[in-house]
Amino acid sequence: MKITKIELIPIDIPRTKVLTLAHYGNLGQGGKFEFVVVRVHTDEGITGVGEVPPLPPLSPESQPVIIDVQRKWLAPAILGMDPFETEAIWQKMDFLAPTYSMAKAAIDMALWDIKAKALGLPLHRLLGGSKPEPIPNVGLVGIDTPEIVADVASEFVDQGYTGIRLKIAPGRDLDCVAALRDAVGDEITLRVDCNQGYKVSEAVKMIRDIEPYGIEMVEQPTIWWDFNGLAEVAASVDTPLMAHESMYLLSDVKNLIDAGAVGVLGLKTYRPWGGVTGATRLLEMARVMNIPVMFHDDLEMSVSLAAATHIISAYRHVITHKCELSGYPEWMGDDITTESVKFDKGYVYVPEGNGLGVELDDDKVEKYTKGIITLS
Repeated sequence: MKITKIELIPIDIPRTKVLTLAHYGNLGQGGKFEFVVVRVHTDEGITGVGEVPPLPPLSPESQPVIIDVQRKWLAPAILGMDPFETEAIWQKMDFLAPTYSMAKAAIDMALWDIKAKALGLPLHRLLGGSKPEPIPNVGLVGIDTPEIVADVASEFVDQGYTGIRLKIAPGRDLDCVAALRDAVGDEITLRVDCNQGYKVSEAVKMIRDIEPYGIEMVEQPTIWWDFNGLAEVAASVDTPLMAHESMYLLSDVKNLIDAGAVGVLGLKTYRPWGGVTGATRLLEMARVMNIPVMFHDDLEMSVSLAAATHIISAYRHVITHKCELSGYPEWMGDDITTESVKFDKGYVYVPEGNGLGVELDDDKVEKYTKGIITLS
C-alpha cells in the first residue's frame, strides 16, 4: 500500500459558548474555533482522517502554522510511503519538524485510521484493546461566581457525571471550590485547572487551602516555562499536579518527571509527542514507570474525539483517572463527520466501525473549510 494523496483542510466551526480561563480570559471569542483536518489517500482506495484543534494560547501551534509545516515539509516527505511504516514515517517527520507536535499528530492519526481499516479492525482492537465500554467523562466548569459554578456543576451531576473539572483563578478559587463541593457532595471527584494563574507561593497557599475539599488533582498552577517552580509547588502540597501548558514536547515529559513536577501525566491526541503513536508510546512508558495518567482534550470535533476514545478504551487499565472530553454539541455549533461521537449521561462512547469509526461529511467540510490544499 502506498500513500498517493494528502489533503490539508483548515476548518472553522462556530462556537456556542465561551470558556473563561485564568491568565487568558475568554476562549472562543470571535465566534469560531479553528481546526486542521488531514485526509490521506492510498493506492488501494482506503482513506484515513486526522484532526488537531489549535487553540492558542493553550497550544503553541496555530492553524496557519500547522498547515504550513504540513504543506512544505511533512506531507511531501511521506508521499509514496506505506502507511504501515510507522517508525520510518516518524523518523522523517521528527527530522524535518523536531517540534510541531500538532502538525505531525494529524497525519499520524490518519495513518492509524488507514491501518485499522486495511486490517478490518476498529482502532482500539489494533491497539490491543478488548470490547469497549462506556467511558466515564468529567464535566468542565469555567471561571465564575461561587453560585454559578455550583449550579453548573449540579447540572452536570444531574445528567449523570461523576467528576467535575473546575477552572479557577486568584479571587475565584477557595469560595468556588467550597460552593461546588457543598452542591455536589463528597462522592463526586473534583479537580481544578489553574491555567498558569498563580505564582509559586500563591499556588502553594491556594492548594493547601482547597485540599480539605477533596481535590483529585491540580492542573498547571504556575507559568508554563518554570519547571523548577512547578516542582517546588508539587513538593509543598499533598495533591498531585498535572502539567498541561508545560508539557508539549517529548523532552518536556522527561524534564518534568526528572524535576519531580508531575503527579499525573496528562495526555492528548496531539500532545505531548503527538498522534496515536505518541500517545501509545507514552502510555507504555507510564505503565512501566507506574505513573498515573489522565486523557483530556481541547474542545474537539469528532475525528480527534474518536481517536481519543479508542486510545482510552485500549489502555483503560493504564489510564488511572476519568477522562475529559468535550466538543459538539456542548461547545460548538456543528461537526464535520457523518455521525458525531456520542456523549450521554456522563459517558462517552467509542464509535463503531473499522478505523476511527467516523467519516467526513463532504458537504460540511465544504461549508466550513477555508480551502483544501492537495498534495500528490
